[in-house]
Amino acid sequence: MNEFHENKADTPERTVAERHIEAVRQQGGLFVEAVRRTRMPMLVTDTTLLGNPIVFANQAFVDLSGYTMDELLGQDPHFMNGGGTDPEAIRRYQAAITQGRDETLEILQYRKDSSPFRAMLFASPVDDGQGTVTNHFLSYLDITRRYDAAEENLRALASELEVRVAARTGELKAANTRLSALVTEREMLLVEVNHRAKNSLAIAASLLGIQGRRQPDPAVRALFEEAQDRLNAMARVHDLLSRSERAQHIDVSMYVADLCGALRPLTGDDDRVSLKEDIDQGILVDADTAVPLGIVLTELITNAVKYAFPTSRSGTIHVRARRSQPGWVELTVRDDGIGMSSLREGSLGYGLVRSLVQQVGGEIDIRNDAGLVVTISFPEAAQQIA
Repeated sequence: MNEFHENKADTPERTVAERHIEAVRQQGGLFVEAVRRTRMPMLVTDTTLLGNPIVFANQAFVDLSGYTMDELLGQDPHFMNGGGTDPEAIRRYQAAITQGRDETLEILQYRKDSSPFRAMLFASPVDDGQGTVTNHFLSYLDITRRYDAAEENLRALASELEVRVAARTGELKAANTRLSALVTEREMLLVEVNHRAKNSLAIAASLLGIQGRRQPDPAVRALFEEAQDRLNAMARVHDLLSRSERAQHIDVSMYVADLCGALRPLTGDDDRVSLKEDIDQGILVDADTAVPLGIVLTELITNAVKYAFPTSRSGTIHVRARRSQPGWVELTVRDDGIGMSSLREGSLGYGLVRSLVQQVGGEIDIRNDAGLVVTISFPEAAQQIA
């Protein structure tokens, strides 16, 4: 970085500069007077001297820089560079001087009072008519105000943008708050609806139980008990929905465990028939699937307990649920009882199971394999499919 040099009065550069100015003064003429009086700041340097020093400055440059003529003469033309001066601008200027060609560039320099100014610098070589560059003619177009105005406009635009962003952010926050409140209200309503539905179903099941126990015919009592079990299955779904963090979805592992726990008393107190479940974690089903699924499970387990193990035969009912393929769940109820007769084709339970599986868009496979094996495939909750 160049700097201002004091005491240039007795240097060769100063002597040559004074001679140059005197020669210009003596030459006079319209062109010389125009350069001296123009409002565009101008400098002339001498390439024949070491450092290509300033040998002429017009009054406009004196006014721009804040330096007197005496202070300018003999200085390096870029002694006003400072910390904010772009190194690339300096490099381009020096390359143009070395190569003897015209250059136009934007540059930031500093006045005598250290205040910055920004200018467009036009540098042109002057030769002696024989191809040797003897001087450089530098003219400056002060763009400080224009640049400052542009900066101010940018600041104003940035400030306006910040205000708009802040306003928009506030609107979004308010909308998000309203949405959160609506979601919370909706979830509370769903919990309340499911709670009321569960209670209503439980009451209906209790009434069926009371009415069933009054029936003298065992077959009729059995029908009441089956209807009661189906209502209880639906009540359990609504109970899980009311306790679920995802009000419209049920975790299959929790649901099946809860259902098996409720049905386990059907196996009796002597542990002759055991009920086991093996359910993959993280499988969700929506409420529209959970209700039919609960009834199907109740039907299959109840049928296995009642018909797969006649007389004193012991055995195990195994409930298994897993993801068979992306987006699908496979639910299997297997027993090691007497086989197909435990789910009698043409019975109410058989038709009900098939109908409910179709209702949830699923498929069912029933076969004998050392007991009865019922496999149901159905779609997983859509939001769980990744």
